[in-house]
Amino acid sequence: MMRLARPDTPMFAGLTAALTAVAVLCVIAAWAEPVNLLPNPSFERVEPPVPRAGVTVTAEDWVPTTWDMRGDWGATVTCPDDPAQAHSGRRCVRLKADQGVGHIIYGPLPCPDARPWTIRLWARGSGTLLVQGIEYLPDRWERLPDMPPVQVSDAWTQYELHVTPQAERRQWWLDIATQGKSDVWVDDVFAGYEGAASLGLPPDKPVGKDDSTLLYLDFEQPLDEDAFYIGGKAGLSADNEGRFGKCLNLGADGYVACSANENVDPAQGTIEVWCKFLTPGNDVVLRPIVSIPGPEGMSLHKDQYSHISFGFSSGWATLSNATALGYADRWQPGVWRHFAACWDKDLMQVFVDGKLVAWCDKPKLSRSLGPELRIGGPDMQIADLRISKIVRYRQAVPPLAAR
Repeated sequence: MMRLARPDTPMFAGLTAALTAVAVLCVIAAWAEPVNLLPNPSFERVEPPVPRAGVTVTAEDWVPTTWDMRGDWGATVTCPDDPAQAHSGRRCVRLKADQGVGHIIYGPLPCPDARPWTIRLWARGSGTLLVQGIEYLPDRWERLPDMPPVQVSDAWTQYELHVTPQAERRQWWLDIATQGKSDVWVDDVFAGYEGAASLGLPPDKPVGKDDSTLLYLDFEQPLDEDAFYIGGKAGLSADNEGRFGKCLNLGADGYVACSANENVDPAQGTIEVWCKFLTPGNDVVLRPIVSIPGPEGMSLHKDQYSHISFGFSSGWATLSNATALGYADRWQPGVWRHFAACWDKDLMQVFVDGKLVAWCDKPKLSRSLGPELRIGGPDMQIADLRISKIVRYRQAVPPLAAR
C-alpha cells in the first residue's frame, strides 16, 4: 500500500495503490521513534576525503563518517556545512545528477532473520530517488526486493519504505541513489527493524567505570609509574586536546604498558577506546590500538593492509579473529575514531564509530594471556579507554548456518 501526506497537514485518506513488490512506500508526518541502527544518520560527523593532486580540500568536501558517497558519470555528491539547507543540525547530503548517478551507501547491515526492515529518510529538491538494498556476494551482487521510487518535492518531506529480505540473506547495504536528472537533498536517515537493540555507540561523553570495569583510563591525571611502563615519547596532552579532555600522546617511539593479568579476561569482555591515528590508514604499517604482545596474545589493531582486526593467538598462531578487510584504506590522519571489540564463547564483534564492521561466530578464545597489556602504539593518540569483564555491546547477526 502507498500513503501520501504533506508534512504540515494531517494525513489524508483515500489514496491507496496496490504494489506487487515486497516494499511499501509511505510519506508520513510523524512516527513513534524506534531504534535506528545507523550511528551517523544525520551526517553530522564528518572526516576529510582522500586528497587528490592539485585539488584543495575545503570543509564542503568532507565526507560523513560510516557512509560511502559516490558520483558516477558526472554526478556529484556532497555534504555541505550549511544549516540553512539541512533538515536538522548543520549538514545534509546533496545528490546532483544531470546525467549519471549519485549514491550514498551504508553497510553492511546484518540480517538476523527474515523480519521486515523499515527505511525512513527526509528529502527535498527535484527528481527521483531509488532506495535499494544490495547484498554483495563473492562473485556478484544481488538486489533485495525492489522498493518503489521516491518522487521528491520542493519541501522537506519524510518518506518511509519497507523491505523484507529473504531468509537466506546474510547482510545488505543500503544504497540511496538518484534516477535520471535530479537535484536532491537527503537528511535524517533511519534503518531498523522491530526488536533491534540500541547500542549507544559511539559514546558522546566519557564512559566512566562501574562494577564490571577492569581498567578505565581517562588520562586526566598522570599515569602511575609504579603500575605503568612509559617509554619513548609518551605523555599526556594539554587540556581539551583529547576526545573529551586530555589524551595520551604517543610519538614515533612511544610505548605505554601495564599488567594484563588483572585487566583483561580472555573468556569474555569488551575493549572500548577512542583513537586518533597521526598517519593515513594506508600507511602500510601495523598500528596496535590495545594489545597483549607475545605468543599468547590479543590484539585490536589496524594492520599494514589497512584491515581493522581483533583476535586472540596462542603459540603465535591465530586462534580466532574478526577482520574488516581494507576498512581503513581511505582514512586520513587526525580524526578521532571510536573502537569497540566484544567477545565471549558465542560471538566476537568489532565496531568502529558505532558501525559493526566485522564479527566471528563461536570464536576460539585463549585460556591464558601474556603478562603485558600495551596501550596504543607509535604515532597516535588514545582517549577514554575502558576494558570490561562483560560484553557491553552486541548486534544481532544471522545464524552461522545462514552464512
